[in-house]
Amino acid sequence: EVWLRLNTVLPRCLWIMTINALLDINGTAKNVTITQENVLVDPLQVLRCDIRVFRCGPILKIILRILEASLAASRSQLSRHLLDKPLLEKSGQLTSDSEREELKNALIAAQESAALQILLEACLETTEDQSKPELMWSLREVRSIICSFLHQVFISEPSLAKLVHFQGYPRELLPVTVQGIPSMHICLDFIPELLSQASLEKQIFAVDLVSHLSIQYALPKAMSIARLCVNTLSTLLSVLPSDLRLELFQPVLKSLVRICVAFPSLLEDITSLLLQLGRICESQSSLGHCWNDTNILGEGAYVQSDIQSDSK
Repeated sequence: EVWLRLNTVLPRCLWIMTINALLDINGTAKNVTITQENVLVDPLQVLRCDIRVFRCGPILKIILRILEASLAASRSQLSRHLLDKPLLEKSGQLTSDSEREELKNALIAAQESAALQILLEACLETTEDQSKPELMWSLREVRSIICSFLHQVFISEPSLAKLVHFQGYPRELLPVTVQGIPSMHICLDFIPELLSQASLEKQIFAVDLVSHLSIQYALPKAMSIARLCVNTLSTLLSVLPSDLRLELFQPVLKSLVRICVAFPSLLEDITSLLLQLGRICESQSSLGHCWNDTNILGEGAYVQSDIQSDSK
């Protein structure tokens, strides 16, 4: 409350004092003093704080308030820079004002997406969190605060939500983001594009994201996207070599279980896909092929469901 009151009197000075007071004293920022000019040029300086800040809800709220203001100030500064320094001669790499505007927007998107990625990384559970029960409670509070912040950002800038998910983040955070960010349903608009990427990592991320969205939002649109995922996996099954097939299908098995729970009408298609996968594996095994020496038989052939069934 004292900080918020001071923030109404001398905000910018208070922000810089707060940032410097919370710098990582054990890291590389030992003898560093951040100025207002530093923050205008690079708003990510705000997040160079001590790691303990990301397990203290009240202080994290202050940092997020400063971060939001710093990102807005940086956007304004870049726009002002373009106006103050017009393109007088069409020489060099930049030949038009539209190109300068595109570069400015790309820089802003890079800064803001990097800030969101840092915040998402702060939501990851660490070994220290597991060893101290009080830190687990702090982690829950911090996740709630960060998810609320991300929700506001995604609502105001849907393109930023698309950029963050195309960049990707640890898949273990998907249950946190899907359940904690109410605006995550907008991801359904760009998942088909994400699925069409050539990277297996992005395709796995897309299927996992769809499975969690299907549980959270059992909508007709989610069902059509889930069906698209199954069809895409069926296509990839027939074209991928054995090593890449393992790399793709082993991580998505639990995702397929979640899709079946959310949309039982897709159960037949998914069962057919898995049977086809089993037949291909069996035929390759009989020919002497191995999947990178990975145990896919016995217990390794089964995947534990995250969903507890009501029936026995």
